[in-house]
Amino acid sequence: MPRILVALLIAGAAQLVRAQAVPEPAGVPLAAQPEHAGQPEASKVKEEVVVSASRYEQTTFATAVPIDVISQDELARVKPEKMVDLLKQLPGIEVAGEGPFRGLPVIRGLSSNRVLILVDGQRLNNSRESTQFAGIQPGLVDLAQVERIEVLRGPASVQYGSDALGGVINIITRQPAFSSGELRLSGGVDYEYGSAAKSHRGKLGVSGSGERMTFHLGAGYFEAADYESPEGLVPNSGMTQKSMDGNLRLMVGQQGVLKVEVQSTRTVDVGFPGYDPRTSGIDISFPRFDRDKYALTFDSGAIWGLGNVTFATYAQNVEKQSRLDIGPRQSLTTSDIDSFGGSAQATAALGPHFLVFGLDYYRDDLHDDALTRTTTGTSTDVQVPDSTQEGLGLYVHDEWSLSDRFQLVVAARGDRFTFVSHHDPRYEGTPFDESASAFSGSLAARFEATPSLALNASIGRAFRAPNLQERAYYGFVSGNLAYLEQNPDLDPETALNVELGFKVRSGHHAGSFTVFRNSVKDFIAFSYTGRTIPNPRQGQPAIDIARFENLDRARIEGVEIDLQAVLSERWTAFGSVAYSRGTDERSGQPLPLIAPLKGRLGAHFEQARWWCELAARMVARNHRVAPGYEETPGFSVYDLRAGYRFAIGLALQAAVENCTDKAYAEPFNLRYEPGRNLRLSVGYRF
Repeated sequence: MPRILVALLIAGAAQLVRAQAVPEPAGVPLAAQPEHAGQPEASKVKEEVVVSASRYEQTTFATAVPIDVISQDELARVKPEKMVDLLKQLPGIEVAGEGPFRGLPVIRGLSSNRVLILVDGQRLNNSRESTQFAGIQPGLVDLAQVERIEVLRGPASVQYGSDALGGVINIITRQPAFSSGELRLSGGVDYEYGSAAKSHRGKLGVSGSGERMTFHLGAGYFEAADYESPEGLVPNSGMTQKSMDGNLRLMVGQQGVLKVEVQSTRTVDVGFPGYDPRTSGIDISFPRFDRDKYALTFDSGAIWGLGNVTFATYAQNVEKQSRLDIGPRQSLTTSDIDSFGGSAQATAALGPHFLVFGLDYYRDDLHDDALTRTTTGTSTDVQVPDSTQEGLGLYVHDEWSLSDRFQLVVAARGDRFTFVSHHDPRYEGTPFDESASAFSGSLAARFEATPSLALNASIGRAFRAPNLQERAYYGFVSGNLAYLEQNPDLDPETALNVELGFKVRSGHHAGSFTVFRNSVKDFIAFSYTGRTIPNPRQGQPAIDIARFENLDRARIEGVEIDLQAVLSERWTAFGSVAYSRGTDERSGQPLPLIAPLKGRLGAHFEQARWWCELAARMVARNHRVAPGYEETPGFSVYDLRAGYRFAIGLALQAAVENCTDKAYAEPFNLRYEPGRNLRLSVGYRF
């Protein structure tokens, strides 16, 4: 299989080079070409518009950075049980964690505490969840609410501030477009079933679109039992989730738009797969994991000599219950995280310069309640005290067009953070009040060699501020793995990333080739102090005392290729290959979470009312692993999908995932993934 992947790597690069020779209409920018003369719509590669690359609308071809889009069409076609099932199909992205809820994205070898997740451009990350032991769960956003997902690979602190060392995932929720004439109603209802976990998902949505107003109301329900792998039932892997969302947009004046939105998700009985409380004596679970968000946004349109001015604010609450019962020690912790944020942004065209500038602010207020029972008594002590983290960032982005074909993109950002832990008698550590600053900058060049080939190069500095969890945590972690002491004096992590590549865009081809090297220093890592404390389990070895420290210097480098090719009016082929290598420069050892060589290959057939698709994902054996990690075997997984659309608005779909019932685990996971999974769905649109 590695030989196949290497062949795909070489063939993909060669095909990208050949693809740029396909001519485009001369004299017209590619993004402005609405149609290709004489070419049916079905036989064109669709051009995607993104907002995450530079915080304003661009086509993917026009950006100087690698960015992928999981479109509404792809979401409807694949109908994944969880969001990361789609993310791991992209080059450079893996997943850590099993089950229908748990699944943390890993981008270019950096885990979810170094990946910024946004919802409609606003932070889902918070200062309580983002650590090496956990991370922000994309599952907090129900797939029923999602319109598309934009994934920016590589550091992006200059756009978004802290946490974006590995990349950015921007989850865009549903909203209807304005339309002319009277208010029009539309909507739909969907039901999906999966055999591996006896899963059921229902979705309902109603939208209205008019000349001065739009609205959307939606609700979703999902439940999954313990799933079946080829080696048997994986216990403690189920969950139940309910959600609802709504938004209202109103025209203000001739071009202003005011948007109000609400999102709510209730998730219960989330297990950690593999630990069966009935037989192992271990119960690790989230009995409850809830999220509520309220947001207000105003887009002015052209005003005050500027292209557009946007003001946005949001309030978000995440409430999580964590159960950790191991032997005689039983604990239940309820974390309440209140987040508030706001931003102001403007665009301006000044001759050859297009400017994007603004400010971001966010604040997290944390409160924990805990109840721990042991053989010696009961305690309400908490591991993280009542505390607050604030961040303020100022940024400017200048796209300088030196000619019709050559642009320089210069960006800079400054951030200031404060970290305050309040006096809390339930907390063993001492209060602290710390502050830190960080600077980010980037320089990118884009040269459009032909209307269908763009050469890109960039260098950028990024950072991640240590959060309250890393500064303040005091107590046992991961059962009795270690006893952690606070360290409020941590410095920010920093990274210097260099990239070279090109993008291809024609009527029949779209793709990209990227090589990168990301050098990270002051990595915040788990470090043992050499001291111990007695084990609460009688007769067991003493427990090591540890703390978070700025320890490591790391280097991650790799190559990523993706390609989509229209073969005929009905056939489309797609594929991608990614390889990376990570090294701890202090020890010379491999880094954890570095994925082995991975490839994806597939074909899609489309006729008037029906379609089918076959895709294969191939992962090589992971033999270069960090100390303490085990090698994992390679695997190939095949998925087959088909659907039929009736004239009355009814659609039926069927899929067989893992067609060969392959027993495999993802490179960073311990448990087998689901076996052969029959997926059925029915949907109706009006």
